[in-house]
Amino acid sequence: MKKILFLQIKGNSLGGVWFVNKSLGEEFIKRGYHTEVLAIRNNHPGIEIKDTPLMVTTINKIDAWEIVHRRDVLNTLKKSSFFKTLKAYFKDKRKLKEDYKQMKKFIKNYNPDYIIASHYQTLFGVPKEYLSKTIFVQHSSFDYLLMDKFNVQTLKKLNQRLFKLCWLCESAMNRAIEFGFTNNTYIYNPNKFTIKKRADVVKNKKIVVVTRIHPEKRIDLMIKMVAEVLTDFPTWTFEIYGTGTFNDKTKQILETSKQIFYRGITDNPLNVLLTSSLSLNTSIYEGFSLSIIEGFSCGLPVIAFDFGESAKEQIIDDYNGYVIPKDDINAFKNCLKEILTNPQKLEELSKNAKLFSKQFEVSKVVDKWEALFREMDKM
Repeated sequence: MKKILFLQIKGNSLGGVWFVNKSLGEEFIKRGYHTEVLAIRNNHPGIEIKDTPLMVTTINKIDAWEIVHRRDVLNTLKKSSFFKTLKAYFKDKRKLKEDYKQMKKFIKNYNPDYIIASHYQTLFGVPKEYLSKTIFVQHSSFDYLLMDKFNVQTLKKLNQRLFKLCWLCESAMNRAIEFGFTNNTYIYNPNKFTIKKRADVVKNKKIVVVTRIHPEKRIDLMIKMVAEVLTDFPTWTFEIYGTGTFNDKTKQILETSKQIFYRGITDNPLNVLLTSSLSLNTSIYEGFSLSIIEGFSCGLPVIAFDFGESAKEQIIDDYNGYVIPKDDINAFKNCLKEILTNPQKLEELSKNAKLFSKQFEVSKVVDKWEALFREMDKM
């Protein structure tokens, strides 16, 4: 039986990386692979990984993944907290060194045929002799990668020794090749939903977003734009699902609006999507948006600002949604108004979104991973 090992920085995180690895891992298990997840540390007290055949092992369950970086030290160079930060940096560095030592021991004992590394920090825990069996997946955009100099340096150093650098879309891969990286490929993220139903988008009259409420997602801007548009559409509503904080102006909108509602976390995202009509995305950047393809699987078209390389591979203008030029707020609002006033177009976009989503079904994505494994076996 062939063995697959996923590497993550966090063992009990319920973020996008985990759900991608969970979807892939469970499909690998169905196909007869022995599949496990190895994480460096935990980070969210009280969260347990449940309802999955995937075994998750965390090397260090005591220390949270709150790494002190060199840039944190440099940022406090002229402040009174400099020596405190410097001390924390060296303390954490010593602990990480031990964590990586334990990772290497685990990997050697497990002896995987294939390693899928989801964060560059995990590469320091891969024994040298296993790097040629390792595929590193860049889960964010190429632009985001370039913002982290240490990430770039790590990948440059290990590029020739890793089997593949795997990007989330063709555009990102092409940029990596132009940048000078070799051994590149790309595979889209899988959709965790496989469903035959399609939302009744004309009847539902509900806009939705299921997301992390984080500055990079710009949910405050999204709410402001929708609030301005919905004044002309009294029968429509907008629901926000996720965790995070809003600015004061957004809080005021949420408190006073009879059309916009913050629902917190949902334990049934599929039902939320099937009872909605349209999703929105205002992110500054995305590696590959899971929320968009999950919406597509339920027949929800999307309006999004251009969030980078994968935007136009996920969204085909006037087919399954619209990509709005970055930060063109008026264009975004006008597009939303046009869709809300044209139920025939909304229905057409919905049917196309459902059809488009089929390429992201986990079975089809895993077929591509198995092709990559066969290529590795020939080396």
